[in-house]
Amino acid sequence: MQANPGMDRALARRALERLEESGRRGLGREEVEQQKLTPALDLLQQDGLAVEWNRRWLAVRFTDWVAGVVQQISGGDALIRSGQRGEAGYFVSARNLKGALAGDTVLVRPLGRKRQQRDQRLPEVTVVRVLKRRHQTLVGTLEIDGEHRWLVPFDPKLDLELEVIGGDELLEDQYVVVAIERPARGDRSPAQGRVVEVLGSPDVPGVDVEIVLRHYEIPDEFPESVLAEAAGRPADPDASDFEGREDLRSRTLVTIDGETARDFDDAISVDAMEDGSFLLGVHIADVSHYVEPGSALDLEAYRRGTSVYFPDRAVPMLPEALSNGLCSLRPEVPRLTLSAFLRISPEGEVVERRFAQTVIRSARRLTYSEVRRLLEESKRSDAKEYGEVLPLLETARELMKILYRQRLARGSIDFDLPEGDVILDSEGFTVGVRPGERSVAHRIIEEFMIAANEAVAYELESHEQPALYRVHDPPSRADLEELKEILQPLGLALKGDLEDLHPSAFQKILRRVEGKKEEPFVSSLVLRAMKQALYDPECRGHYALGSRHYTHFTSPIRRYPDLLVHRGLKGLLDGRGTREAEASQLVERLPGIAEHTSSTERRSERSERELLQWKLVRFLAGRIGEEFSGRVTGVQPFGLFVQLADYFVDGLVPIRTLADDYYVFDPEAHRLVGQEKERVFRLADEVRVQLAGVNPRQRGLELKVVGMPEPRAPRRRRSRGLR
Repeated sequence: MQANPGMDRALARRALERLEESGRRGLGREEVEQQKLTPALDLLQQDGLAVEWNRRWLAVRFTDWVAGVVQQISGGDALIRSGQRGEAGYFVSARNLKGALAGDTVLVRPLGRKRQQRDQRLPEVTVVRVLKRRHQTLVGTLEIDGEHRWLVPFDPKLDLELEVIGGDELLEDQYVVVAIERPARGDRSPAQGRVVEVLGSPDVPGVDVEIVLRHYEIPDEFPESVLAEAAGRPADPDASDFEGREDLRSRTLVTIDGETARDFDDAISVDAMEDGSFLLGVHIADVSHYVEPGSALDLEAYRRGTSVYFPDRAVPMLPEALSNGLCSLRPEVPRLTLSAFLRISPEGEVVERRFAQTVIRSARRLTYSEVRRLLEESKRSDAKEYGEVLPLLETARELMKILYRQRLARGSIDFDLPEGDVILDSEGFTVGVRPGERSVAHRIIEEFMIAANEAVAYELESHEQPALYRVHDPPSRADLEELKEILQPLGLALKGDLEDLHPSAFQKILRRVEGKKEEPFVSSLVLRAMKQALYDPECRGHYALGSRHYTHFTSPIRRYPDLLVHRGLKGLLDGRGTREAEASQLVERLPGIAEHTSSTERRSERSERELLQWKLVRFLAGRIGEEFSGRVTGVQPFGLFVQLADYFVDGLVPIRTLADDYYVFDPEAHRLVGQEKERVFRLADEVRVQLAGVNPRQRGLELKVVGMPEPRAPRRRRSRGLR
């Protein structure tokens, strides 16, 4: 791991500039070694930007080849995604993959012919070289075929033949990690790998988490050097740590988190002022006081990028000694914090910002459900038990409403998508699903954290302090046109200039369906049209929030970008914000840090979704034959996607099971229409379905519309000339 996060990418950018200056001549190996460019060029080669060929390095754009990422399709063939948008632009047959697997970055050569794919003819190519393997190891189960053992990958999209060496004593339902030792050699021999770790059966509590962690290559054990560094920190702050800090230990502050939360990195205080304004205090754990740049803790936090949260386990970014101990804002103990003080007018405008390094003592650890009960179902005994906390919560609710109204007034989009949380028993087995909660307590924390993030972003940008910002760009015209087309059959019009559409246009759409059956579906459609938020050194604003300035400041225990933001803000407070040498190096490293932390965030989100889906599918496997209420969330030529109302999980109704009629797909109206009885299935329709089966490998459900007759078996054609 590099001593300065992001520096490898900075050096790679320099090397690419040097390589492009050399044009088609490229750089010789001796020249590369003299300038110590090899590590940077290796990184560029993995990204598909450079290639070493005949002892010379060349920028790929100066060659006749194309670099891209393999996306496998049916039959073992594949598409090659390339360019900035990653669009599928080339076709490669299975025999021309040359051992490349899904997700690999490859160099391809055109073959001078085209293949029909969906609605377009794509140039056919052959793989010249695998530049970067997506996986050095693969996770899956074994399929035993006589004396041979084959890997059945956990990833259902991965279509490959991988013969497994070793593991003779293992059973077919056990998950293993296999290291690829030899790639496939065309049609001559399959790839080979060796079992390096046995994970076990997913029916054993906790094993499914291990499987998902290995599949996404998420580190879950800390190196000894990191644990030793964490152990060297004190259990609690020392009195000497309080020097030079604003002492807030006498003020009433509280944390509000979920019931199962273990790390508390934000506390709030609220005061109503005599002039009608409010003084909001958002106090965030000062992780940067204990995690110095370049330390083992810092480098490991950067490597992980973020904490990962599963229903029965958290994989923290920092060791528990810090994340659940020294940096966690536990009640009744002093903790070091970085505080944002915002004076907010009765109209919701921030009229004054102040930041300080502070020490606090949280008065109480509150949960979301507890705060909701106190504010909406109060008891006489609450005053005695909670004391000064109660008026704080009442004032917080009043300020939340003001901030929320002001945010909506500027066009901010408020998504309220229903989600399900799995319920686990004491042994870790899934026993049910409960709707995700979004109460007044959640809204208080949401609004206060948004306000603090905006204020810090404004402070950093206005002082030209290098930092990472949380950026959400406007949706593309193509995505908006697709959304407009889908909404039209629902009687919803997306109005405005699609080249410069204000977020309030989406807000109006969501208001029209608020409280109606279509609301969850329309919300998901709007969300799907949005670009993904990411980290960037440029403060471009947050489109969905309607924010001109936005960053992530409030969770340094679990997000590395927040830790960087804290360092930048403290640099301003200490008067170190203008050191040119420091700032110049940081500016050079920030793009690489942004790219890496955005990537680890996406990896974390995918793994969390994957595990939740898998748990739900396995839970419902015992309920085949039961009926459920659902809603159509997708219409395709091959069937309907239906979300089960009480379980927040989608299943497929194959079109072959709609046996009461012959159904035709209407792509413009996104519906299936029966040709004789004229029954219609369209987006957002409520349907009653029966669980017909589960596919653990695909992590999917097969559903059947209740009341449908059994589909007739397909007529078998007789082969001519063979009997």
